[in-house]
Amino acid sequence: MTTNNEFNFIVRPDLQAVSELMTRTWARPCWSYDVGLLEAHILRPSGDPSLNVGQVTPDGELVSFQAYMPFAVNYFGHRYRAVFASFLTVSPDFHGRGLAGPQQGWLIDQAKEQGYDIYLTMCEVGAASNRAVERIFAKKRLPVKIINEFSYLATARDLVGPLLTQQPSANTRAYHREDGPVLAEQISALGGDVPLKKIIPANDLDFLFLDRKHAVTFVYDDGHPRALANLLVLEVLLPDGGAQRNLYFDNVSFGDLSAAEQSTFLSDILVQLRSTEYQFAFVPNIGYLPVDAFRQLRFRTAPRRINLYLAALNEPALTREIATVDRFYLDVY
Repeated sequence: MTTNNEFNFIVRPDLQAVSELMTRTWARPCWSYDVGLLEAHILRPSGDPSLNVGQVTPDGELVSFQAYMPFAVNYFGHRYRAVFASFLTVSPDFHGRGLAGPQQGWLIDQAKEQGYDIYLTMCEVGAASNRAVERIFAKKRLPVKIINEFSYLATARDLVGPLLTQQPSANTRAYHREDGPVLAEQISALGGDVPLKKIIPANDLDFLFLDRKHAVTFVYDDGHPRALANLLVLEVLLPDGGAQRNLYFDNVSFGDLSAAEQSTFLSDILVQLRSTEYQFAFVPNIGYLPVDAFRQLRFRTAPRRINLYLAALNEPALTREIATVDRFYLDVY
């Protein structure tokens, strides 16, 4: 298939080429989107790599990319098929050539044809990507709305270090494969009663918590597993050409832990990951998780703010008009 600009669409482009495109394009500091990290998001067992598309020049150079990652969500008590749009990248050598619009339009059409009901994406407040999202959905005559604006909590290694013990407690250990069935009910309850939350299918459990690259998962176990925390250990590319490692709390359930046990659990994790030489640790402050234990470890609100967009791909399927949410549980890339 060819776009109006004579660039060719390519479905499921080589992820090494995608990684190289992102590394050349994205302003730093940014995550190092190596092949492993892309696979961690795109190649979930319940995923659909056919919703990854790029555009190439006539001689085969990859100059743009975007991925839609499918998953089920509960939105105000009703279950829908959703896609999460991310990784939109256009080579700086081809800015102004009209690549982003046709690519987004093609993916929206594909998602509609495959029966998805909801589109979700996140854009930094004030970024041009906000206008691009609003423009393409206006062109498609589909409703889209910002339903939440959120931030991150972050702490620095040097800031939290004095609060940590030399050794972790005996209750925090690595997640084992056999923990999946034991913790399945707790994992399915992640997000609690938030108005919008992803649903983690059973066939994704081992991948998310054990097998995906860059991921580490810990369990609080004082005789039986009571809580878990899933993190990504990620490299950040810096403006000066250097790099550092940061920790990102991805999926966390404190279960029935007391406030003191929550603090111990988080402290243990940071102690056990001290050897990664991380510089900062982050958790998205999106309301599905109590954050008092993080704040006790000097996590503070980071300045970056993010808009969460929701669009209706299949309006008749929605049981209500698009409404804002005060809390949610979704992947945040």
